Amino acid sequence: MSAKRVVIYMPDELVEALNRATEASPQSRSEIICAALEQYLADGSQAALAEAVSADEAFFDRVAEMMQSGLLQPGDFSEPASEEPRPKSKLWIN
Repeated sequence: MSAKRVVIYMPDELVEALNRATEASPQSRSEIICAALEQYLADGSQAALAEAVSADEAFFDRVAEMMQSGLLQPGDFSEPASEEPRPKSKLWIN
């Protein structure tokens, strides 16, 4: 079986839990991650990915988080967008 090195980012708590699991297991961290990923894919999680949060919902969730943390204020968007004419989107051939 061929293999490739992959760099992934995980929260520190997850890395610590993985290290603890590795200490009590004959498998390496890579083997544990591979087994978990294979199980995830076998469980039909690809269908769950299709039903994942839409981009709009993710955007609004992020805006809400930023407002709760104080990075955004309700008044930041109080000015209405200007009604400038939009350029034509069609290409004209003369």
